[in-house]
Amino acid sequence: MKRDRETLMTTLRHAVESVLCAACVLTLSACSSTSTREPAELTDFTPEFKVEKVWSVSLGDNPAGLLTPALTSTGLYAAGGSSLYKIDPATGNTLWEVPVGSTVTAGVGSDGHTVALGTASGLLCVFDETGKALWSAKLSAEMVTPPLVGSGVVLVRTSDTRISCYDAVSGERRWRYQTQSPALSLRVAREMRFSPAGVLVGENTGRLLALDSAGKPVFEIPVSEPKGTTEVDRLSDVVGAPMVDASLMCAASYQGRVLCISAQDGHTVWTRSVDAVSGPVTDGKQIYVTASDSALFAFDHDTGTPAWTNTEYRWRSLGSPVVTMGGIAVVDYDGVVSFLNPTTGQTAARTEIDGAAISAPVPYDGGALIQTDEGKLFLIKPILPQKTDQ
Repeated sequence: MKRDRETLMTTLRHAVESVLCAACVLTLSACSSTSTREPAELTDFTPEFKVEKVWSVSLGDNPAGLLTPALTSTGLYAAGGSSLYKIDPATGNTLWEVPVGSTVTAGVGSDGHTVALGTASGLLCVFDETGKALWSAKLSAEMVTPPLVGSGVVLVRTSDTRISCYDAVSGERRWRYQTQSPALSLRVAREMRFSPAGVLVGENTGRLLALDSAGKPVFEIPVSEPKGTTEVDRLSDVVGAPMVDASLMCAASYQGRVLCISAQDGHTVWTRSVDAVSGPVTDGKQIYVTASDSALFAFDHDTGTPAWTNTEYRWRSLGSPVVTMGGIAVVDYDGVVSFLNPTTGQTAARTEIDGAAISAPVPYDGGALIQTDEGKLFLIKPILPQKTDQ
């Protein structure tokens, strides 16, 4: 059963919560602007194309934690309940299911050969592409991001603000880095990314950190600086995942801005003020970010010049945008998936799935893979009209 509107508006991952100061939870939730705003009604529009639900698969009831599918060259890996799944992304057929012994609370991370996740029992569990268990490690605290897997390592981030790096084959811990922590932070989905500068980590202090292969800082630059007199006012967490392409590395922060730096030498290319709740994504021409009031912003990729802002979904708890062949797709609290024209920002198509997205949708084959709070994984895909020869 879908959650009622009021509960969703206060409990979705974009709602402000304390993760480090339990006494502040009720105060902060009461201060969250989304808890007192009425979601905008969906407006009529003229569809530019249809949307197909290609397949869906059940991953178990009541998903917990920070779950996201991992799309790799060897298949699609996803988790739900207390199981890990390998799925054929083209058909949705389950290729195998492996029980992990405890509720999965973070994952999945994979490079196609090594598959990693975190459990409610505080374990980092690592498997190979056939589902064979390779090793596990007891973590110092709850995992708060999906593992990052690649280049022979598995990296995890825990609620005690530590980043730990493990050898993907042996499970031996190579290094650990301790980040700073403010008195109050957001409980939002974050992800680490590989980049030319090293591993990019968005911090809850509003800074973007890069670590080299030995766990040493390459740089630590402010995406935004905390402002105001109260702890709530000073929230400035970097949200979502950093964006990395051939020319830019970008990050976005809550009550802050979007920052894009050069992928070659790290100099600041452009910044724009946005109260962000999602990491930036790009189609190569523009960069897209969701704001805390569910406005969607588009900026020119190279210059940061504002292209458009869509405000018709205000307070509908939009998640991270995803680039598809039909435009920019976003999922709201009620499972409504809207596609926006990348040129105009206007709604081009709409469909509905069971539940809200619990992580950033993953682009695949012109469509999007979406894992929901109803325990399902969907592939949806635009059906564009056939072009006729003149």
